[in-house]
This record gives sequence, structure tokens and C-alpha cells, in this order.
Amino acid sequence: KMGVLRVHQGRVAKGGLLFVGHARKPIRVGHLFMLQGGKHIDVDEALPGDLCAIAKVDDLSFDAVLHDAQEDEHIFLKPLDFPTPVHGLALSPARRGDEQKLWEVLARLVDEDPCLRIEQAGETHQTLVYGLGELHLRLLLERVRELYKGDVLTEPPRIAYRETISAPAEGHHRHKKQSGGAGQFGEVYLRVEPLARGAGFEFVDAVKGGTIPGPFMPAVEKGVRQACASGVIAGYPLVDLRVV
Repeated sequence: KMGVLRVHQGRVAKGGLLFVGHARKPIRVGHLFMLQGGKHIDVDEALPGDLCAIAKVDDLSFDAVLHDAQEDEHIFLKPLDFPTPVHGLALSPARRGDEQKLWEVLARLVDEDPCLRIEQAGETHQTLVYGLGELHLRLLLERVRELYKGDVLTEPPRIAYRETISAPAEGHHRHKKQSGGAGQFGEVYLRVEPLARGAGFEFVDAVKGGTIPGPFMPAVEKGVRQACASGVIAGYPLVDLRVV
């Protein structure tokens, strides 16, 4: 990993030590370069105003402030403002099992470009990358394929919809299980009621007289929650309802 930096004051010398932010352990400037196109010109020092590069520095991140003494750790520069990435695309590896490898490549590219953002959408199970526009993401894809060394599939981000109910309803079901002899069965009586938007999910135990033993109720609620995770219309989570 190579870090490119600008010297604001003082000097950066080959073989010297630099502290990154509040870090207590310094990094050593083993190699110092000036970048000219595709050339890396080895130099002994960099002075104020110079743009230089340091090789093999994994501890550097974008917009980090380096100083040559711990006493200067109170010095900060005004953070740079960048546009918010809003153009999204979902990526997935063509080879199954390469999800972690693809994520590491994306994390590396995001570390280099502050106008990129990645996230793992838990509900849609998609790896999403956000950039400043179609051209920005197209260039990102070229870099991903170059570093990943494999094909990458793309698709639009899926919307995490929700389902709900609009009116109360009741239901009854008997589940039979043959176990020899008379067999076993369980009966379920449920009532569902709509709640206000944003109210979430509510489970109410309305059993009276000990018809269903209390220790069974956590299992009943767990089953109801599992059923609500996939709605009947399109398979999206059910929200804003009360189950009695």
C-alpha cells in the first residue's frame, strides 16, 4: 500500500519517523518518492508544498494528518468536503464462495476514493456500492475486475419493501402428526389487528384458564415472528400489526 501526502510545514526525510494522528507507534519512512506520471522518483526528502509518496504504509487512511513528534498530535486540518455518493449498484461474484474476496477488493477501492461507499444490505442480501454517477461506477467496475481477476455480476439494488394488513382477521388451524396409535395434534387460534404506521410488531397472550401452559408461550411467539418475516403477498416482512 502506498500513501500519497502533501507537506504543509517542516520536512519529510527518508528513514525518518512519522506519527499518524493520535497513534503512539510511529511509522518509518523507508522509501520516499516523487510521482511523475507512471514514474516513481526516489528522493531523500520532501519540503513544504511537495506532493510525495511513502511505500508500505498500511496504517494510513484518507485525510490523515502526519507529524514527526507526539507533541504535535493536537494539530488538525479542516476535513475536506466531498459529494455524497447516491448512485447505487449491486455487485456479486460470478464464482460462488468469492463474496469475501470481492468485499476485500471493494474495501480497498473505497479506502482510495472517499466518494465511494459500500454496504451489505441485510434484508436483500446484496453487496451495494454507491458512487457519484454511472461513469464513476463504470470506472470502479473496471478496477474491480482488474483486482478481483474474475467476472462480476451487476444488478440494480432491490428495494426492501414491507407488508402489512388493513383490517382485523381471525384464523384457526389444526396440525396433525401421526405417531402411531391415535396420533397427536395441535390447534392454533390467532387474531391479527392492524396498528398505526411505524408501530412495529406486537404479540399479546390472551390465553385464559391455562389452556396453553405458560412455558409454551415463548415458542408460540417465536413461531409467529418467524411467520411475519415473510409476508403472504410478495414475501416481504410483515410490520405494524398485533397478533393475539
